[in-house]
Amino acid sequence: MKGSYIEEVKERAQELAEAVHTKSGGNAILLPVTKGFGVGEVQAMLEVGLTKVGESYAQEMLEKAEIITDDRLAWHMIGRIQRNKVRKLSETVDLWHSVDREELITEISKHKSDSKILIQVDMNDRYEQGGCSPENVPNLIEFASDIGVKVEGLMTIGVDQDIEATRNIFSELAKLSKRMGLKEISMGMSNDFEIAIDYGATILRVGRSIFGERAKK
Repeated sequence: MKGSYIEEVKERAQELAEAVHTKSGGNAILLPVTKGFGVGEVQAMLEVGLTKVGESYAQEMLEKAEIITDDRLAWHMIGRIQRNKVRKLSETVDLWHSVDREELITEISKHKSDSKILIQVDMNDRYEQGGCSPENVPNLIEFASDIGVKVEGLMTIGVDQDIEATRNIFSELAKLSKRMGLKEISMGMSNDFEIAIDYGATILRVGRSIFGERAKK
């Protein structure tokens, strides 16, 4: 059963990656979100040429990275980041998605000075999922630049089951990204990644549409 499941996962991932490439004109990539799944699922992504994966939990990422040592694999940290976890993660994480404050940038820089980050922006004044205000983005970019941390782009989260609110969030983030002259826009998940492509997303964080539902903890 596990073997057939993995084959189905690989097929779905390939189909989605091709659809993303076509719909975005080659401007966006599919980032499989492997949190809650095992090393088999990560290995399956490598086997179909998807070399970047997203994780949300520090310990889970580190455990998988210890087992899968393939140099092609790039780990993206997409979950809320605790400062006390940065040191352990610094040599594993290729791109930090959810950076939203100076203290976190300082901590990341302390352990790896040439780190690459995305600034998470709360475009809807919710804050429960993290993110800085749009007004604070220029300050964080300048702060990061001053200490050698490379801001690759911006990241945000849409509103679950509210398409119009999500469209507005994605549209405003794209405008902000353009004003800041940034190259990467991480937005869009399983339920809204097609909308995100319409607004210029370059990284789509997709889990359920590839792997199915995660087991309840």
